[in-house]
Amino acid sequence: MTQLEIILTFVTIVFMVLCGLLVKSYLPAYVKTKAKNLATKEDISEITNSVERIRAAISHETALLERRREVYERIANSLQIFIAGHAATAEQREEFHETYSACWLWAPDTILMALNNFIQMQQDIVVDPASHNQDELKACYSEIMLKMRRDVGFDKTEANQCGYKFVTF
Repeated sequence: MTQLEIILTFVTIVFMVLCGLLVKSYLPAYVKTKAKNLATKEDISEITNSVERIRAAISHETALLERRREVYERIANSLQIFIAGHAATAEQREEFHETYSACWLWAPDTILMALNNFIQMQQDIVVDPASHNQDELKACYSEIMLKMRRDVGFDKTEANQCGYKFVTF
């Protein structure tokens, strides 16, 4: 072997040892760190997606609740035309019909059933004025108000149907 071959062999061995050390030490640490970063990135992405879904659901529920509150205010005001002593103009009757339609879009079934019961009582009175008395009508009206109150967030209210007072001037 010539001296050049020995030097080249020595350089090759040193190079291979360095490459071996690099592969053994640096590369696993690098791959481990990359894998950890990728896993963290995937976790963050999953958490972000979950947060966005929850945020969208809350936003939707908030908008729905706000819309219901508006409709409930309108129906509460327009139902007054059925209370004894209140005259109903054509405009007020139209407002009731519009609001009643809005209730069918936005109110839950329990409120629609109570509202329909009240309307049925009103229709019964048109046919037979003695079919329902004012106390029955007031109780039904109060039930609607209480159900709407619970639906918009006062589900633990202590108010009851007897608590709604009808004032006559």
